[in-house]
Amino acid sequence: MGFSSLFRRCIQIGPNTVRLGMVIEHKGEPQIVESKDHGGTGRGQAVVKLNLRHAATGARSQVRFRASDTLDLMKLVQNKYQFLYSESDKVHLLNMQTYEELAMNIDTFEGAKDRMSFLEDGMEVIVQSLEPEPGPISWRLPSRHTFKVKSVEARVAKDKGATYSPATLQNNARISVPDFVKPGDSIVVDLDKLTYVGRS
Repeated sequence: MGFSSLFRRCIQIGPNTVRLGMVIEHKGEPQIVESKDHGGTGRGQAVVKLNLRHAATGARSQVRFRASDTLDLMKLVQNKYQFLYSESDKVHLLNMQTYEELAMNIDTFEGAKDRMSFLEDGMEVIVQSLEPEPGPISWRLPSRHTFKVKSVEARVAKDKGATYSPATLQNNARISVPDFVKPGDSIVVDLDKLTYVGRS
């Protein structure tokens, strides 16, 4: 049985509206979009190049689509997991509903690798799955998380009247914070933008 017979298509979209992390069906197979490039024209039409990773095998490929093409967006299920620990090329996560442990390859992480420095013990992460098969295919950090500040350096920049300083969090990740933030404070960080949100 091919993958195309296992999934229900949710919606058809154009290549220009594809976002990173989406899963599309290409030639009957589930493919995760890892990057997108508007690569000029092909036979007089705009071309979009997608770098894809097979959701089950991990095989990578680059495919060109015309801007007028339609793609089948596949249904993703999101579940909350708790980060336990990492070793070698894997992270170990705990399903917060079933308490089953899941090991995933680090290269299935969604987003820039520098964001992984914000990962810490007990953090809630999101695992995306294709159901019924092949199951979990990727994981990402939550949109926001509360961290404890370890240290704050001297003031370096101003933004809209506020003075910001580089700070080191308890997990050794670094971020700029307003000058009133002190070591030991708990702060909320936007992990999509890597910016300070407020004190917890």
